[in-house]
Amino acid sequence: MEDDNNNGGATTRRSKHRKRKEYKLDDDGHVAAREKLAKRILLSLAKPSYVLGLAPKPLRSEHRTRLRYLLQRLVKQHNWVEASGVLSAYLKGTVNDTSPFRNRLKFSVLLELLKHVESHSINPSRIKNIYDIWSKKIGSMKSWPVESRYAVQLEFMLFCLMQGNTGDAYQLALCLEQEKVDIDPVSKIMMGLTFYEMWYSSIPKEFQWRDSDQYDMQENSHMEGASYSNEVRHSVWHNTVESHMEDSQYQCDSDSSVMNDKQIPRDVGFNEDMGVSMEVDVNNEREKQCQNFQPEGFYLNSDEQKEIGDNGVLTHDTLYALGRLDLWLLPLRFSDENSFEEFMDMHRNQHTDYYKNAVKYLQQALNSTPSGSVALLPLIQLLLIGGQVDEALNILEKQCCSSASVLPIRLRAALLERFDRNKSLFLLSCYEDILKKDPTCCGSLTKLIRMHENGDYSLESLLEMIASHLDATDAEYNTWRVFSSCFFRLSHYEEDCMSACPGKHEDGHRQHCSFSKTPTMFTKISGKSWRLRCRWWLTRHFSNSKLESEIEAGDLQLLAYKAACASYMYGQEFSYVAKAYSHLEKENDKDLLLFLDEHKKKSFGFYKKFQKKAIYIT
Repeated sequence: MEDDNNNGGATTRRSKHRKRKEYKLDDDGHVAAREKLAKRILLSLAKPSYVLGLAPKPLRSEHRTRLRYLLQRLVKQHNWVEASGVLSAYLKGTVNDTSPFRNRLKFSVLLELLKHVESHSINPSRIKNIYDIWSKKIGSMKSWPVESRYAVQLEFMLFCLMQGNTGDAYQLALCLEQEKVDIDPVSKIMMGLTFYEMWYSSIPKEFQWRDSDQYDMQENSHMEGASYSNEVRHSVWHNTVESHMEDSQYQCDSDSSVMNDKQIPRDVGFNEDMGVSMEVDVNNEREKQCQNFQPEGFYLNSDEQKEIGDNGVLTHDTLYALGRLDLWLLPLRFSDENSFEEFMDMHRNQHTDYYKNAVKYLQQALNSTPSGSVALLPLIQLLLIGGQVDEALNILEKQCCSSASVLPIRLRAALLERFDRNKSLFLLSCYEDILKKDPTCCGSLTKLIRMHENGDYSLESLLEMIASHLDATDAEYNTWRVFSSCFFRLSHYEEDCMSACPGKHEDGHRQHCSFSKTPTMFTKISGKSWRLRCRWWLTRHFSNSKLESEIEAGDLQLLAYKAACASYMYGQEFSYVAKAYSHLEKENDKDLLLFLDEHKKKSFGFYKKFQKKAIYIT
């Protein structure tokens, strides 16, 4: 019994000691847990990216993906304030990321943010540091394609060109040249533009453009926005090249018009016989710089002129034609004829390595597969500066056949206007092709109107071209005035052809009877397209809402000329015609009322005949 009591006492003592020890351990663990929690809280506040590490790895990756998606969305919306916060978190969460694609997104957005934060006053040294960090992040990329391997260098080269830092861009071009690899089309374009800029910087300053020349360029140029001043000459190619580098796609044809949202000048139309004056020179030539040039016989003829560029001969006629080119084709400035001839002689006899390399790389880019067609304009400029007109025309002819872009056709038309003696047929084809690819181009339409005045373009074809232009634009009143004049002349033409119908009086003599007939172009030649167009224009141009807005705007000329056209298409009783006539009566505009009356008398309302024919068939 005594042993049992002793054993029980020992057990009791051990149990109490164990409880005291367990209590002590629990107390220490609670303190350690609290310390660990406090440390985590401090880390989460100091380093927000630390919180992502507390979750499983897939969750961390998912947050990175969401941040990247949110950043792209904010950049597209140009919400730079919120994008800066997202970018900060994304940069901290992807410090060790070496992906070229994701690094391109981060650093390109960072560069864009700097433009907005620093109010377009960018510190070049800071930008250079960013490009250096970017290059180190992605490494050498030896196993990657060439266009990806040198993407950062090309981005920095483009930035240097845009900032006028030609020296750094040239050093990068030399580095790429020393690699002696078959670089991609975009790299060739950047190399060509860099050497172009180096050559341009080397010519005497009196031949270079200045900022003060920008206004003169905008007056004389067909190419809207194509500024080539010494600082920003290559900005016209910036977005195109940058987008190609981003997408690794080099199909750089663009159907956007250089005359988008512009209308035919108000004083450009048919001659007096057609009821519209023509007083404006639409050639936009640099007359101020070529006043002393003689206009006789300046067009090139392959039988009369030797090939320019190979034998170094530039005749006075050729110089005259070159001197009259628009500034977007010949980006140089000359005080007079003597300075122009001086420059051409100097440059033709001393083609520098910069010039030769620029032409070489731009030609390679243009001939690449896929084609770097953004190189076309600077290449044509260089060839023309070198007097190689035939070579430029040959390149443009090939590009017109192989490219879906409208730019080669515009360039070819501009050169044919100056250098082709028998230019009518080629120019007609060029202007029509331009309007087919870009129906908003009013410049080409104006040229066709002029050619029609000279008897080189048919009335029916002009009517079709104006209609296609109106399909794509909400034109001003002058376009509708020319359109109505086409209808008016077409009705006279049909009357002349059909009014003499053989008949006999009771006394046996012939008689002539006049009657109105719908022109055949609306019934046989292109009847289906005109029927669809008439149906569409009921809501596009001749709806009640359009009529009310035009009446409210007070543009009586637009109202009258559109009503005249509507009478030919839908008839005199058409609601737009009747309401427009009533409003003109209310405004007591006698000239416009007389104009509309004359057209209503000749109207044939061919769409009504389409509808009657359809009802009869059904």
